[in-house]
Amino acid sequence: MRDFSYLRADSVEAARNAAALPGAMLLAGGTTLIDLAKCGVAEPATVIDISHIEGLNAIDVTADRAVIGALAKMSHVADNAEVKSHFPAVSEALWQAASAQLRNMATIGGNLMQRTRCPYFRDPQNFPACNKREPGSGCSAIGGVTRGHAVLGTSEACIATYPGDLAIALVAFDAEPGISMAVIS
Repeated sequence: MRDFSYLRADSVEAARNAAALPGAMLLAGGTTLIDLAKCGVAEPATVIDISHIEGLNAIDVTADRAVIGALAKMSHVADNAEVKSHFPAVSEALWQAASAQLRNMATIGGNLMQRTRCPYFRDPQNFPACNKREPGSGCSAIGGVTRGHAVLGTSEACIATYPGDLAIALVAFDAEPGISMAVIS
């Protein structure tokens, strides 16, 4: 893992400005970024910690709408009584998504932005060709061992799958991204 600088953002505006720097990456729960840095896929020059920005962990639910902050923990959203009542598929998708340890640490934003679990993507030393890491380089998975890869929806460029369950539930509810929020209606 390469050395990086650390910056703690105290506002959305500060995070936006810092994220515009070359090589900057956001950190919230950190469960995916740290894994990707360890295997050499992510090499941030600066890590911007957004986990302390006020209000981004909000969960606001009515009978026909939910606004979920990007920093809301997966377990908090899954266990929210109003989410369970009005959007049970969202709650269930989150309960099924990960272990209890990850659900208590991982954020909604991180879950939605997570990268593929394709072993070829996560092993740049042995498989340098990966269009998700380096567009135009090829796909080592095509022609390789593809258990766990896509059967439908593949392309000549990539056969990796998206690993999340939450995004599927959000699509079913016609969710819309907001500024640091997921809006379900």
